[in-house]
Amino acid sequence: MYDAPDQPPPKPSKLGADFNPDRPARSRQGRRLQRIREEIERNRTEGPKYPTWLLALVLIAIIAAFVLIVIYA
Repeated sequence: MYDAPDQPPPKPSKLGADFNPDRPARSRQGRRLQRIREEIERNRTEGPKYPTWLLALVLIAIIAAFVLIVIYA
């Protein structure tokens, strides 16, 4: 697989040969990274909670209310 002359051999990993990102981590940092991975995966699969057009409409309403307050104050 790596015997092609144009391919350099893979560099050894700094994490060690037994590193597996799918294995539950035991350290505090590892558990934190696992929670971050789970949150990213959840965000990728679930989609947005509110439609973008609704958020844009709310933003426009807030800006319009602010402008009306400034004009009539």
